[in-house]
Amino acid sequence: MTKDAPHIVLCNGGELAGSAGSARVRQLHYLDEAKRNVNILLPDFVKGVYHLPDRILDLLEIAAFIYCCDRLIPRGSRDAVEYHAWARTFKLVIRVRDDAFWNRPEVKEALEDALRFVTGDREFAFDFQGGHSTPRTSLFDREEFSPAGETNDVSIMLFSGGLDSLAGALERLGTTEERVCLVSHQSLQPRTIRTQQRLVDSLRSMYPERVFHYRFRCSLRGIRAAEETQRSRSFLYASVAFALACAYEQRRFYVYENGVTSINFARRGDLANARASRTTHPQTMGLLERLFGLLADQPVRIDVPYLWKTKAEVFESIKRDGHAGLISSAVSCNRTFQARSQATHCGHCFQCVDRRLAAYASGCEEFDGSGIYAADFISETIGCGEARTTVVDYLRQAGHFAKWNVDYFYERMLGELSELVEWVPCCSEDEVTESVWELCRRHGVQVFRAIGRMRDLHDDLHQRIEEGSLLAMVSEREYLKEPIERLVSSISQIVENAIPAMFRENPPRDERDLNRKIEALLDSHLIELRSEHPAVSFAGARAVPDHSSPRDLFLETKYIRGSTSPSVATEGIAADLTKYPEGVHILFMVYDPTHRIASDREFVRDIEGKGRSTVLILR
Repeated sequence: MTKDAPHIVLCNGGELAGSAGSARVRQLHYLDEAKRNVNILLPDFVKGVYHLPDRILDLLEIAAFIYCCDRLIPRGSRDAVEYHAWARTFKLVIRVRDDAFWNRPEVKEALEDALRFVTGDREFAFDFQGGHSTPRTSLFDREEFSPAGETNDVSIMLFSGGLDSLAGALERLGTTEERVCLVSHQSLQPRTIRTQQRLVDSLRSMYPERVFHYRFRCSLRGIRAAEETQRSRSFLYASVAFALACAYEQRRFYVYENGVTSINFARRGDLANARASRTTHPQTMGLLERLFGLLADQPVRIDVPYLWKTKAEVFESIKRDGHAGLISSAVSCNRTFQARSQATHCGHCFQCVDRRLAAYASGCEEFDGSGIYAADFISETIGCGEARTTVVDYLRQAGHFAKWNVDYFYERMLGELSELVEWVPCCSEDEVTESVWELCRRHGVQVFRAIGRMRDLHDDLHQRIEEGSLLAMVSEREYLKEPIERLVSSISQIVENAIPAMFRENPPRDERDLNRKIEALLDSHLIELRSEHPAVSFAGARAVPDHSSPRDLFLETKYIRGSTSPSVATEGIAADLTKYPEGVHILFMVYDPTHRIASDREFVRDIEGKGRSTVLILR
């Protein structure tokens, strides 16, 4: 299969017209028991709402198949920074009930546009074929039946079991007299199901006969998911909410997500497209409104009431309303499968970092105890390089947001602001920019308020700070370093620790031998380095590509031995500086086992003073 070949998936017995070429063809089935490799519990959902029109049933199946394709087909490796490595091309052949509707050009375009943006994938193409049908689910599966009672006093909202959706449910129940319909996707993971049910039971006990929980179960069956990003899950969630809104004769539903998470500005250069979650981004919501409007034949509104709130402010609203006791029951982690024992959170993914800092910023840490986290990144060493990078990137971005004025914010974030300006309703471009800047500024201030509280509560002056913990990162101001500085520091530490043992018995024969041994040493740490420093690429000196970017780091070795004068090394370094493209950084590793360099400080100062280089003297 070639890099750009599409992933072809046949769903509901769809048939491929023509040759697949070099593409791999997969099939997904949920009705044929002998072939079933997908669980889509559509009949259970329909029974709860009595009846859904054919095109809405089609939408639910389409969204379920897209979600399963997303889980089934892996993106590139986590250390592949190129866009094409993480972007996939899909062609889905799906048998549907209302093929005339789904094959309308404007419907296909709306569906494909929404999926490209929310998933970050390169392309989606659909071939909708007719002839699909499913039996009625009950005697009430008829157009004349609708959910019980009047439908004009109902709110429909997404409910994941996370903090934001919990706060939204509490707010709607506490400030209106409406019945609240909570919509959940469940992938048959026991812990997620228990979390949602526990919170729903608590809400029902507080607000009797006003809370209704609608669950749509969908997952792969007998196949281990190869992809964990789940960017398409929000499309599935929203489709289920829209289907329920249709059953209740509503044209509006609610998505409660704080604005910093929804907008999700990239925290470093390689976090773009599929690497950045856009699940509740304003453009995602706008594109889905356009698609759902075509399905409903009238405008559909997706409200995001927390767009101008930070995560800390969501915590504050739960605490202020007297519901802080529910905080520990809500689950924000997207890697619960990595949590050990009874912990509900892994403790080091982005969602966990965001949640813990917001809890401290809002003074809610006592309700968000460390016992729900499998790892405590505050005072314990963060063993995973990717997790360390997550923390550093998070703090660096928050620091920028706290300091930048609105004009500088606009200049730096112009590209990403352009993706959302036209999708925020009832606001001019200036108003959107001002509101987003103020949101991000508050977030940045709150993050550093949280760090202050963490230091006050956990930095014991009688105890050593654990290396690699958040407290150590803050103490060393690691978040103020540029990514390339952090990579240089990591490489230097690896080399410095290894050199004495490596050359104790057998010193390198010459500079070429030294270079080979150091490259072999770094190759053994390659996965770790790329995991912790994904924003910077680095390479040895044997090849210097013309297209090197300012994020590139090149490694040069110099060997001062025998009668070799240190001046020879400095001359070689000066020559090396001229051969590299402007903007790249060079790490010079100078091996001087016999101390020929008279003054390390002067040697380093003279070279680093020329700029764009770091000198590491090894012995």
